[in-house]
Parts: sequence; C-alpha cells; structure tokens
Amino acid sequence: MLILSGFSIHCGKSEPEHSHAGGDTHSHDNEEGKEQPTAGENQRQHLHVEPGIIKQWGIKYTSPEPRDYVEKIVLTGVVKENKTSTFIINALVCGIVTGIKKDIGDTVKKGDILCMLNSSQLLELKTKYIKAFQEYRLTKENYRRTEKLFKIKAIEKKELISRESAYKTAMADYFSHEAELGTLGFDKQRLQQIKEAVQQDEAEKIRAFLSTYYSIRSPAPGKVMMRDLSLGQRVENNTTIFEISDTRKLWVILDAMEKDLRYIEKKKQATIVSDVYPGENFPGKVLTLMEKIDPELRTVKVRVEVENRGGLLKPGMYVRGKLEKKIKKKYLAVPASALVKVSGVDGVFVIEEGEFAFKPVQVIETDSAGFAFLKGVQPEDMVVTEGAFYLKAEYEIQSGSADSHAGHGHEH
Repeated sequence: MLILSGFSIHCGKSEPEHSHAGGDTHSHDNEEGKEQPTAGENQRQHLHVEPGIIKQWGIKYTSPEPRDYVEKIVLTGVVKENKTSTFIINALVCGIVTGIKKDIGDTVKKGDILCMLNSSQLLELKTKYIKAFQEYRLTKENYRRTEKLFKIKAIEKKELISRESAYKTAMADYFSHEAELGTLGFDKQRLQQIKEAVQQDEAEKIRAFLSTYYSIRSPAPGKVMMRDLSLGQRVENNTTIFEISDTRKLWVILDAMEKDLRYIEKKKQATIVSDVYPGENFPGKVLTLMEKIDPELRTVKVRVEVENRGGLLKPGMYVRGKLEKKIKKKYLAVPASALVKVSGVDGVFVIEEGEFAFKPVQVIETDSAGFAFLKGVQPEDMVVTEGAFYLKAEYEIQSGSADSHAGHGHEH
C-alpha cells in the first residue's frame, strides 16, 4: 500500500461490470483463442481519504436512480421569412417616383409612408369617382320622382322601368369606383368627406382631393426586406416595389431523414441554435411536416416557427434544430456533477468497502435537468455527486506516484 499525506491508494479486486441498459454481464472466457481479462478489469485502485478531509471537500453521494430518457435529434436547416406576416407591395397605379421614405432594413409601423408617386392615372380614377357619385345622386332623385308620378298614374310603367335601370346602373358604377379607391388606401371616412364636399360645392376641398400625388403606405408592422425603385423612376401597375416582413417570428425549414420522422410532431417544441451565436437558444414550435419525401435526398421538410429574440436571426442563415422525444425505457441517471474524466476515460467515483474507486462508465446523454444517463453503474452503487473533482485530482496524483514506485519494491 502507498501512503501519501493522509491519503492511501491500493489495488483490490473489482466486481464484473454490468450494463444497466441491457442487463447482461460482460465476461471473458478463459478458453484458448478467446480474449483474456486484463489487469485493469480485475483490479481497481482504491483511494482512502480521512473523514476530516471528506468533510472539508464537501463530498456527498447517492445511488443512481431510473429516470425517463429523452432522445434528441439535431436537424440542419435554413431561416426563412414568415410568410404569414410578409407582404409583397405592388404599385397599384402607374406613376413617377417623387419620394422614398424607407429603405432596406428600416423598421416600419402600419400606415408608415414607404414612397410617393405622381400619378395621372390616380387623378383619372378620382375624377371618375366624383362623376360616378354625381350620376348616382342624379339618377336616384329621378327614380324617386318617377315612382311618385307612377303612383298617381302620371307616367307609364316603361318610363319607371327605364329610370330604375339607369339608377341601378349608376349605383353599380359608383360603388365600383369607390371600391377601386378603397384598394388604394382611401378609407370610408375620407371618401365620405369628399362626397360631402361635392354635395356642398366646396371647391377647395374638391381641388385638394384631386391631387396627383399618392402615398404608398405599409400595410403592417415589420422591416423592409426589399426595395426596388429609384427617384424619378416610372413604375407601372402591379410592379413589385417593396417587401415588408415582421421578423419577430421567423420560419426555419429543417431537413429530416426518414428515420427521424418518429421524433417529429406538429406543435412539438424545438430549439434553434446557430454557430453565429454560441450559447444562444431560440425557442420554436413545429408548424408543419411536409407530406412529400424528396426522392433523391430522402429527406422531409419540417417548418418550425421560431422566436427571433433580439432580431439576431436573419433569413438565409444556416441553423440547427434540436427536437426531443421521451422514450418509455428508463435508464440509470446521476447528477452530471458526478462525472469526471481520468486519463481520457469518462467515469464516476463510487464507494467500495469504505474507500473511493474510479468506475468507468458510458455516458448516454445529459438532459436539461442536469442528469447524466449512464451505462456501467448499478442501482446499488453509491456514486459521489459532490466533491468528485477533488477525488479525481488526488486519484491522478496517487495513481501516478504508485506507478512510478511500482518497480522499486518498497513502500513509503
């Protein structure tokens, strides 16, 4: 036995290792031609620590407990704009660009002016609207008058029908022009004001309404993702000039292999990570699992809606998506603080006959609750969960010392 500074380390027989997951005992046959047990498999170095030092190091221990194991998959993908909050803005009238108020990357609110046009086509639409409104008023009055005359048999029925037809045609024309201006952003209140001005013959208000200048406004809050126009440029009807998208929630399109489909469910939580932002997790939710499998890549597209915290994620950015699935089978687990690595080997310290021994393990996974799922430990093991770092340091020191003195045949 080697004794150093109140610690001691010696070799003793270790029990055969068992795999918790499979429940099988791993053994080696001694028959000729079969693998023989190594010294490391039959001998385990034990570390003796005085009670006072155990208390000083705050060493605590517990038995492994069976816990639900959650399998995880990681899928690669690309950030995309959220199509449910993305607006393509077209020029609904032709005109000359006289002002540009917003550029790519600018944040906009609903109703903010994006650009200004000088449009003779708009002037024509406004003029037609006023004429249609006047025609509607006139034919309506004529029809009402004709109804009264018909009741007293002052006119024939065919005259009544003619006036009624003219009135309803004018009404349809008037409503059509009003709807057309509505699509250009003229709300009911503004149109009501101009109708009142026409009825009251308010020339200044009518002149102001008949301006050729037109403001194109943002239909929703978001950011300007695209702008395709310049000052002085003539834009035609249905020319795409802006794209506005609310980037607070984005889409991530992930590629899942066929074998991964069992992990993916609609509304399931997902975590998006990017190498650009180490340590940052972006919470997401599975929206859609596409129905078709790519015949060449054998992958399925998975659409995830992600919270773009701080606006860090950008459309086109490569990311990874992490999804979890609880497996019914339980595995033995200990707090992750119990894990140490000795000479590159993962393991834990267990108590054997009142002393500490390093026990190699296979780490299956570490979950978000801070538990490590292991193969290589048994339910009856007493595993050190706090203070394992001190044991590791002393164990490595004494193991090295023991090895260096092994050939001298004497003890200190």
